[in-house]
Amino acid sequence: MARYIGPKCRKCRRYGASLCGSAKCAIIRRPTPPGPRAVRRRKISDHGQQLIEKQKVRFAYGVLETQFRRYYERAASRPGVTGNNLMQQLEERLDNVVYRAGFGRTRAQSRQLVNHGLIAVDGKKLSIPSARVRLGQEISLTERGKRSEYGKILAEEIRSRDVPGWLEIDRAALKARMASEPGPGDWEPHFNPNAVVEYYSR
Repeated sequence: MARYIGPKCRKCRRYGASLCGSAKCAIIRRPTPPGPRAVRRRKISDHGQQLIEKQKVRFAYGVLETQFRRYYERAASRPGVTGNNLMQQLEERLDNVVYRAGFGRTRAQSRQLVNHGLIAVDGKKLSIPSARVRLGQEISLTERGKRSEYGKILAEEIRSRDVPGWLEIDRAALKARMASEPGPGDWEPHFNPNAVVEYYSR
């Protein structure tokens, strides 16, 4: 399936937030949008702002429009707050759990680890980034991943990486377990899931 492969930080600058997850994101040095400088600032409509919020979430998690809409439709059909349901589904993606566990520096790198077959779920290799990680499941590096050069580097770097409360981490064994489901406050504060819901509800 096709996906955006252009400059990641261009999207960060376009939407005014660090979406790539890199500590060296270009928005830190250049917080202005890409392209020629506007002569005057245009007022953004409510619908335009909702579109921006939707695109921010979509690009941050690396999801295409068709797949993202399916996430929304599933979230809307479940009981509870639709926006929270949507973000919970995105947080439970395998590539995102790998990122949250500290196995990858960014979501893009975590996606690559999954694609290359270096990640296992409950001891079995799983190479589908969009696979849902369920409560109680264990994420770890495969034996090939542990023997790789990256596995040796990760064993050192993971000691200083923060892990959210809904994951239990064994840094020595390079394993993580989903102890609870992610909820409000577990995703980046610059995301506005309510605006995403309003965009699709029009």
